[in-house]
Amino acid sequence: MDRTSALTRAVALAAVGSIVLAGCTATPSSESARSSSAATSSSSDARGVAGRVAALLAEAKAAFDSPTRTSTAGNTDKTVDNMAVVEQKLLEASALAPYRADLLFSAASARIAQKNVPGALELYRKVLSFAPDDDDAHTYLAVWNRFVGDAAGSAAEVDQLRRIAPDRVPEVEALFAAVDGAVRTPLTDLASATAPPNTGIVVLGYALKKDGTMDAPLVQRLEKTLEVARALPAAPIVVTGGVEQAGNTEGALMKAWLVEHGVDGARITDENFARTTVENALYSSYALATKRVDHAVLVSSASHVRRGTVDLILAARENLPATFTVSSVAAVDKPLADLATPSADELRSIYRDALSTIGLWSYRSAPMLQR
Repeated sequence: MDRTSALTRAVALAAVGSIVLAGCTATPSSESARSSSAATSSSSDARGVAGRVAALLAEAKAAFDSPTRTSTAGNTDKTVDNMAVVEQKLLEASALAPYRADLLFSAASARIAQKNVPGALELYRKVLSFAPDDDDAHTYLAVWNRFVGDAAGSAAEVDQLRRIAPDRVPEVEALFAAVDGAVRTPLTDLASATAPPNTGIVVLGYALKKDGTMDAPLVQRLEKTLEVARALPAAPIVVTGGVEQAGNTEGALMKAWLVEHGVDGARITDENFARTTVENALYSSYALATKRVDHAVLVSSASHVRRGTVDLILAARENLPATFTVSSVAAVDKPLADLATPSADELRSIYRDALSTIGLWSYRSAPMLQR
């Protein structure tokens, strides 16, 4: 063997041995340092993701809370452009926290607000891909499949609910019955002088102007309420609406207007907290419960009255007798013949609100929370 070559090999082996030995004899403190560094890095990464998700949710809420609205007598809503931003931010957050179903549910609601129900169905199915027994996802799919005309798909989801959440099935069936009943019942603007015993009147508010005064659709609803109140002089009245403008709320102004026009103030309960049609129904149902009513006549704009009726029927399931019923009288904002069959937009709003009324929040990703 060549001595130079042998020496070279020996030096090389010694070097390797030194490296291996160094690795095997690392001090506990160096191992601890490496572990601590890894833990710090992991914690930092987690904080980084949490911070990014929080920032995205803050941006989504800013778009959601934008004062820009589209408004008609039948519906006041956020603009499609704002809701597109909400959807985008929620989906970006979901990509960072893919196990958070709330982000997908909220993004689906943003898609529904943009009239993209098929896109919302896709997100509900995505929830089921990692949480196959999620009862809310199955409920949404049962309802929105029905809306798009997929009766078989809707029935299949109800069957899934019977398996995983049987207590949810009566709520879904009640929702379907309420919607079908409202769609089937012809709209009327006539105040009947006959009504079941223990009848109350519920009047839905409408957004005030920026200066705190009532807009034309709300005055129109009150004029119709005056007709109903005179036809049913013993009926207690609930006026509901709580979005404040310039120090005024809808409920307080509605009561004042009715009193000024001859209605006894003792008949009127002004509900001043509701911000949406869903909350109108929820809060009014409790006000009606204090009056021990068995029937309510709901007054709103013709293009809004079906949605309000469905919401009140469903809200009443929580606190009024099982025999409680609702009828409606419309303040005519559009010719009744034109509204005889609900449009796709009206039906979408009805189903959306109905789901919220039975307890499925539309937006459930703090700080963006809305029933």
